[in-house]
Amino acid sequence: MRMFRRTLQQNGWLIYAALFLALALLLAFSPAEARLGNVVKIVYAHGAAERIATYAYVLAGGLGLVSLASRAVAKQSPLSHRQSLISHWTRALAETAIVFWLAHIVISAPAQILAWGAFTLSEPRVASALVVLVATTLVYWVARWLDDATWIAAAAIANAAILFIVLRGAVNILHPIDPIVGSDSATIKLFYAGIVVVMGLLAAQVAHTRVGQISNLSTQRNLWQHRTNTNE
Repeated sequence: MRMFRRTLQQNGWLIYAALFLALALLLAFSPAEARLGNVVKIVYAHGAAERIATYAYVLAGGLGLVSLASRAVAKQSPLSHRQSLISHWTRALAETAIVFWLAHIVISAPAQILAWGAFTLSEPRVASALVVLVATTLVYWVARWLDDATWIAAAAIANAAILFIVLRGAVNILHPIDPIVGSDSATIKLFYAGIVVVMGLLAAQVAHTRVGQISNLSTQRNLWQHRTNTNE
């Protein structure tokens, strides 16, 4: 079991390939819809990406709160491995949320053109999604520029708040209200649930990959600082 886990860690592309293949198969065999036809398959992917991005924003914000609380308790004490790991996951999930939010906007574009005749910002839901993307990306990169885990945690919390504040005021004109979950078709709901699960696993893998990269960068930085202090 340990060898199998190590093999997967060393060959992460296999996990990505398997998840993308599963996602493609689910979308290919998912049922069409009476009104939208096969365009609904794009809507499945769009809705799943939006849902997973929302979960990632919330999880990042929750971990941000935990990170800030643990740092407040620790005060001037050196960060423990667990605290560092929480900080790394906060940053990774914050990045994953933005990536999947961008993906859901990109995926929605062809669905809008095919279903509504154009990509339109006059639809409040679409305009709000772009506001969320720009605002949360800006907040995250300001925190990254400040280069401090406390600011990353604060940014994750802020981004979760931005998401709910902006979308709370968005009304649906052309955009239907949760048409898939509200569908009478059990088959549509089943395939959509599968797509959401696979999309979630893909997001988890993206976040896990980023945690590894962030941890390695943090270790290299600590080693460099230690050597610098030793030389002085």
